[in-house]
Amino acid sequence: MKINKSLIILVILFIIAGVYFFSNSKGSLNLRNSSFAIESPENVTKIQISTPDKILLLEKEFHQWKVNSKYKATDKNLANFLLAINRVVASTPVSKAEKEQVASILKADGITVEVFKNNRTIKKYYVSKPEMNKNKTYMMMHNSSEPFIVRIPSFKGLVADLYIIDENYWRDKTIFDYQPQNISSISVEYPENMSKSFRVINYNDGTFAIQELNNNTFIEMFNVDNVVRYFTYYQRIIFEDVTRSLNKNHTDSVIQSEPFCIITVEDIQGVKNKISTYRKPSEKSVDEFGQSIKFDYDRAYACFNNNKELVTIQYYIFDPLLKEIDYFR
Repeated sequence: MKINKSLIILVILFIIAGVYFFSNSKGSLNLRNSSFAIESPENVTKIQISTPDKILLLEKEFHQWKVNSKYKATDKNLANFLLAINRVVASTPVSKAEKEQVASILKADGITVEVFKNNRTIKKYYVSKPEMNKNKTYMMMHNSSEPFIVRIPSFKGLVADLYIIDENYWRDKTIFDYQPQNISSISVEYPENMSKSFRVINYNDGTFAIQELNNNTFIEMFNVDNVVRYFTYYQRIIFEDVTRSLNKNHTDSVIQSEPFCIITVEDIQGVKNKISTYRKPSEKSVDEFGQSIKFDYDRAYACFNNNKELVTIQYYIFDPLLKEIDYFR
């Protein structure tokens, strides 16, 4: 009987300790204040990530995520982020000695994350900036003073690194992505030498045409296989990054200069997509063979749909598109 009574007392003590552990607001793991994970990320419609001087908005519009209401978001980065915010867990409370200081830093200079479902906030919390601690990420619920060290199971990096405010990280970098049968025509212009310029036309009935742009005449004899193959090159064509090393005056100067190639794609709905490319000056005066070089052999500048934004493209991606009319003869 004594053994049974002792066992019952132990069980009761464990229950009391468990209740205290999960509900005490003065240092223990409090479920309400440590539940950072988004349980159903598929229902999330908007995420705002902000610092005192910057705001990033990710918003779902008609099943497509957008960045700051301007750009289509890249599906891969969004999917990875939604998975991360679904799996983040509180590891341990911050020690009493650090608690007040960490809480103060998070509120004053942390990253604020607000997650919405149909314009209703379902979670709002602070995240430490990566530079605050290179080994730990701290989180704290909004309207709380209890910070926690957090982790993502099986994730080896710093959790704070996932909360990126740079819109260029989130935006889709696609320039062209067409199924061949959805393209009506492609025009490729070389302003410095229009004799190389051409327009290929797909009539979507198994027939094609090629037009010389320097005199607007059509070629009667051409290599049909090369034409068909060329239409397949306009899938998953992306730019490398937005150019950040140039100031506004330099950027405007590049865009106002004469492009070395202009490509315009028109789809079967009549919608046009245009990119103008510009030579990028080489950072080196000579190549590996000691020959003088003027332009970068690996990269070029580009501007698409006249949006006044300069991006960098890589030749190894764009080379298949940069054909001249003789390629089809």
